[in-house]
Amino acid sequence: MPHILRIDKDPNVGQQDHQDWTQSRGGLTGNRIEHIPDTLTGGSGTAAKAGTSIPSPFARLYLFDTAFRMAKNNPNPRETSLYHVLVSQCLDLLELLFQGGPRNADITYRVWSKGERLEAMRAKPAAPGSGVRHPHAILGKALELDLQGDLGRLQQITMIYYKGALLGGTSPLTLVFTSPNWEQERQNRFIEPPKSTNGRTLFRNEYVPLHERDIAFVTYLARIYREQNGLLSGGFREFLYKIFEDNTSPLRTEADKTLGSFDAITVGGETNATLQVVPGLVLYGVREADVLEDIERESDFVMQPSVDFYAQEAYPNGAPTKVRRPLALASRMEVAGKYVKNTDWNPRTEVLPVHLNDLSRDGLLADRYLPGVDNVRYPFVSTDDFLEDFLVRMPYKINNERFQTGMRDNADCHFLLPVRKEYFNFFTPADLERYLTIQIDANLVTASLEVPVKGNRRITFRKSYDLRDPGTIVDFRADLGFFPFYRVTRSDLQHLNQYTVMLADGSGVEYGFKPTGVQFYQFPGLIRKAPLQVPTPEPRSLKTSLAPASYYYKVPQAFDLVEVNLSYGGDTYRGLMLPQFRVIDQSYKAYTFAIDFGTSNTHVAFLENDGVSGNAEPQPLTVANDNEMQMVLLNKPYNGPEAQTTYQRYALKSGFGSFDEMEPLIRREFVPTVIAGDSRAGSPFAFPLRTTVYEKKGIQDGGDYLFSKLNLGFNIDLEQSVSADVNRYVTNLKWLFENQPKDALNRPRVRAFFETLLLMIRNKVILNEGDVAKTKVVWLAPSSMRRGTRNGLVEEWQKAFDRVFGASGQFVYEPISESVAPYFYLMKKGVLPTSDAVNIDIGGGTSDIMLFVQNERRYLNTSFRFAANDIWGGGLNEQGYPSYRKDNGFIQNYLLYKQRNPVPYRSEDGTLESFLQKDEMTAEDVVSLLFKQDAHFRFTQSMKDFRPALRMVLYLHYASIIYHLTQLVEANGLQLPRFLTFTGRGSQYLNLLGSVADITELTQLLFQAYSNQTAPGGFRIVFTDKPKETTANGAVLYQQQQDVNPAQTVRPEPVTYWGDVRRTDGGPQSDFIYNITSAEEARLKPDFHESVIENVRLFLEKTLKNRTIAAFLADFDIQRPEQYYDFLVGNDPASRHNVLWDSYLLGRLAIERDPDARLSETFFFLPLKHALYELSKHIQQ
Repeated sequence: MPHILRIDKDPNVGQQDHQDWTQSRGGLTGNRIEHIPDTLTGGSGTAAKAGTSIPSPFARLYLFDTAFRMAKNNPNPRETSLYHVLVSQCLDLLELLFQGGPRNADITYRVWSKGERLEAMRAKPAAPGSGVRHPHAILGKALELDLQGDLGRLQQITMIYYKGALLGGTSPLTLVFTSPNWEQERQNRFIEPPKSTNGRTLFRNEYVPLHERDIAFVTYLARIYREQNGLLSGGFREFLYKIFEDNTSPLRTEADKTLGSFDAITVGGETNATLQVVPGLVLYGVREADVLEDIERESDFVMQPSVDFYAQEAYPNGAPTKVRRPLALASRMEVAGKYVKNTDWNPRTEVLPVHLNDLSRDGLLADRYLPGVDNVRYPFVSTDDFLEDFLVRMPYKINNERFQTGMRDNADCHFLLPVRKEYFNFFTPADLERYLTIQIDANLVTASLEVPVKGNRRITFRKSYDLRDPGTIVDFRADLGFFPFYRVTRSDLQHLNQYTVMLADGSGVEYGFKPTGVQFYQFPGLIRKAPLQVPTPEPRSLKTSLAPASYYYKVPQAFDLVEVNLSYGGDTYRGLMLPQFRVIDQSYKAYTFAIDFGTSNTHVAFLENDGVSGNAEPQPLTVANDNEMQMVLLNKPYNGPEAQTTYQRYALKSGFGSFDEMEPLIRREFVPTVIAGDSRAGSPFAFPLRTTVYEKKGIQDGGDYLFSKLNLGFNIDLEQSVSADVNRYVTNLKWLFENQPKDALNRPRVRAFFETLLLMIRNKVILNEGDVAKTKVVWLAPSSMRRGTRNGLVEEWQKAFDRVFGASGQFVYEPISESVAPYFYLMKKGVLPTSDAVNIDIGGGTSDIMLFVQNERRYLNTSFRFAANDIWGGGLNEQGYPSYRKDNGFIQNYLLYKQRNPVPYRSEDGTLESFLQKDEMTAEDVVSLLFKQDAHFRFTQSMKDFRPALRMVLYLHYASIIYHLTQLVEANGLQLPRFLTFTGRGSQYLNLLGSVADITELTQLLFQAYSNQTAPGGFRIVFTDKPKETTANGAVLYQQQQDVNPAQTVRPEPVTYWGDVRRTDGGPQSDFIYNITSAEEARLKPDFHESVIENVRLFLEKTLKNRTIAAFLADFDIQRPEQYYDFLVGNDPASRHNVLWDSYLLGRLAIERDPDARLSETFFFLPLKHALYELSKHIQQ
């Protein structure tokens, strides 16, 4: 049978007999052409390359037109043909453009202009002499011929690129067409295929009918068909007619939408023209607002945040992004619910890093595209947004009483919070406490964070950290302390929310800690990525192999969280600290505080002004319980059996884990957690505190140096360091302006000391329901203090008070006299009766005498710089200033005693060694330590048993004050007092003179030796239990009376007996006038100075050569006191070459250094100031 070669399969054409090769006689006649088999039917797998052999540059456009013509009558085929696949891919591209609109950065455009390109081709000249047209000209002519007919309206073709790969272009026949090379190009470039809004992968060899597509897209095509029908052509218009007009099952559309409801797509570039197919036929995209609104309204994964800081997100230019409520999506989460449009969440959907721009840097929520679908820009958050990739482990348990840890049931934890700060753009710390769970199981740490979404459901973000993986965790050897630890909520008191945060860094250099890596945030500022402006600190102490570096961050306002950033192995490690500050929203109590700023020690007392506690007694400033902790550490307090006191809870090294280097650093450079000396608190720090600062060497005036370079020297009596250090202690602050007048650091030192006291007062007030506006602070000063010195101190008080309290609070800058204050406390205690009495307040640098003349209602006071430091100090140097010598007889005697009577070594011995070796420490500092730790050192015993004659110095000191008191009384025509009371810490040396009865007897003997008057009957000497506290307590009571009834306030009269010999012949005494006569005027009166020396000589003669007194002293193993007269005066009383004259000349230097200074104290004690130091050395020898 012959084989007939034909392309048709017309069954009506019969078989014909043929021999060999013969030609068909009839050809394709009739309807035989319709029976030619279509090889594209059923060939969906070849859609990409279909039609590529058609001999036309625009064959692809005609192919898509044909596809719509072929598919129109069978929009829902049982068998997918290549035509249907081409139609589906064309619709995919239209849908991709529609859903992405002008916002999809993955889609770019390149315009081919018909007129410009053809003209350029035609203009190409032929090669010279060839006589043949240029090939481009020929091509241009061919294209011109092709661009007629159905393509006649085409003015340009816009090429469409997806992530740089050619995806397709515009077509006047079908609006768009796809490139046959798209799939190969995509694979070559490793481009993920785009997806629809319901997560379907686009441009696959499949047919997706319109009714299965997004209703908004279907609506868009319907509006194009109806509103721009005249611009449509060919098979595409016929296809839409069949769908929207001739369809037994009409497609659902959104009735209220028109083309005006959508946004025209623009092509970008300089012109940013609209994407036109032919003139007037513009392609549109869905309005972003519609997409966002639909998702926010319909999605089941919309977060339910409790705060809306995220809504303040803005572009770099400040314009708001108007971000919607984000979705909460976890990778591969198995949670059912509507995702976007009518699409449910696919549990296979992954949230990849490519989906997450970094919100902590420049990333914006509004710029995010949802995972699992393409071109849907809608904000969402995922696990990596809220949980860190790595852990930061601290060398101790985190203080879960004061910081959130994420642990349930108050379990211990060593990790900083692995929560990213951006969480708080949506939720509060209370939410975190509720929704975060951290579980530690052997070597695995799991953080689970629930995020509430619509419908009262929660999405769980979870991360696990394998501690065996060295890249998962970094160990940060550091600790932080926060001072203070409260937060005031009142808007008018926000200036009280000022903090110093100490950080001690003992980490290795490989962990990349930098001081800039600690940042402080308020929750509202997180969305702006704006940490608080905190100056980057320099290290106070440098890091060594034995000690960490210390940094002090000055945070000027309230903050909500702290973020630590480390760099290790090229990765960034972050952790949060979320302090649970004590919130202060009520403040109504009124307090009065008094500061007794002493030479050696400072005391602070206070009392509530409640108007009902009339019998209440002032109390020392304490920080003794958990409710008023002034400084809180990141490490957890130790609660083991060894912690017997409150202080031990916070100070025992066990609480610091493997970072116990922090504990001594706190004592040296910061503020103690507990300040109270009672047995329950057990702190070594309690008021009265040493008047000292601890400063970094080499500082200069001109900045806020508190803590960063200067701090109150709490640790001075516990100091162990004997090696060279970058820090040192400075004492004797009260008299720096006089003793070191040219030192520019005097002011910052004094100011730092004042500021620390005021910060502790502020903390006490605020944490005890105090109203800072009703808080009054007073201070004390001796009347002998020079006006310039007092004014300098007032300036520093004012600066310190303004910095700490701002416009709130009341500071009384005019000091209360140290002579007056004790009276009020002694009266309250019933110590002072109605008879005439004298109170002598002996401090470290000054002594103040107050005479109460009851029958005349007179109150006289005098003050002079002759006090305890003149016993225990190192005398005067060549310029008349207190020296730093540590060789007085008391110290020499003790060191010899210690050598001959050794005791087991304790930490106190290390402190003593430190004091003795450090140049900045004085003899007064050494003796103060010896007294404070007398139980261990046995300093008192060394004087009584080993060298009792040293007490001669103490007797002379006391006797000289009684002698001067006697002359003062008689010069003012008064009687000797019946009662003599002693206050001031310096007066404690009187306990070494004997019992109260002994001192009373001695005083009566002295009165007999110095005066023709006899002591009144019933003469008594009264000591207070806490002499240093009496002055500050009295100042509190004085100020309260001043505030309530100023008319009854005692107004003392300043009196001064200048120290020359008392005239008994009625002749004139020195004519100096208190605070009027200048030092220069006094210098020019040699007779006066001769008389002062003579007066002191008479005092020594009446004391040391008095047989009755000598007998009394003999009972205390002080023999032959007259020998000390010889040492001090010499054999020739008229000679100027003796200890008294030398001492007097040195003492006068301090007064006469400023010739314009006004006299405010007696000259009587100047010959004794240095002489007692020399006498102590003489006795010891």
